Amino acid sequence: MLNKNQFLNQFRIFTLLTVLTGVFVGAGLYLGGTGGMIIGLALAGVMNFGSYWYSHKIVLKMHNAEEMTEENYPEYHKMLDKLSENAGIPKPALYKSDMQVPNAFATGRNPENGVVCVTEGLMNQLNMEEVEGVVAHELAHIKNRDTLINATVATLAGALAVIARIVFYSGMISGGRDRGQALASLAFMILVPLIAVFIKTAISRSMEYRADSEAVKIHKNKKGLTSALQKISSSNEKSQYKASEVKESTSNLFIYNPFSGDKLTKYFSTHPPLEERIKNIENTEL
Repeated sequence: MLNKNQFLNQFRIFTLLTVLTGVFVGAGLYLGGTGGMIIGLALAGVMNFGSYWYSHKIVLKMHNAEEMTEENYPEYHKMLDKLSENAGIPKPALYKSDMQVPNAFATGRNPENGVVCVTEGLMNQLNMEEVEGVVAHELAHIKNRDTLINATVATLAGALAVIARIVFYSGMISGGRDRGQALASLAFMILVPLIAVFIKTAISRSMEYRADSEAVKIHKNKKGLTSALQKISSSNEKSQYKASEVKESTSNLFIYNPFSGDKLTKYFSTHPPLEERIKNIENTEL
């Protein structure tokens, strides 16, 4: 039987996939009438199927992630064994990304198919206590079944961005004949990505607070996660790598939003402010 959090997550997934379907059908109708609507519905079905079954593989591929074998990384697997047992979930697969900024994310449609991915920057710049705090946070996402939602949101955001561009350029091409269509296309180009941002922000922030609190209980330590977040924040805000190494559509997956330091995007960040996250960690009972 699903608990309250799991039920809410299932409802969120249903809502997200419904929104994705609606946008594809609406865009198809706008671009090609009834035929376009049918094509849009078919594409939505493919996207929904892919979001559920293959989103974790897509995300790992996007960030050049490779598996960390137990033979080559025994200390990380020993850590993961302990923390997974504390979390009460199956041990997830362990991957690393070649990103040189410290960060991490979890993915997978359920705890039985969970994946934790850490960046090379995280492995090089954080000590083991801090890495444990980060991994505990990602295990909390897997335990709470946030990973499918995050991957679905990332897929939705990316799809909406592509559709918005297609509709915009189509409207601009025909705009010489129909000024109203051109204006509608411009509005679509502006509003649809904003809708994606608001969806990501509303869903992701609450899950980050919950994962931070759960990580403290899994790790049985507040210092590791607090120190890790401070180092990750400082490094990401100073780094020149973030724009080229992280796809903005997947920023909600990471423990720290690489784009949150930008003057504009910080107001629409998928993650709560660092100070509030640390306060929440300190107020969590072990």
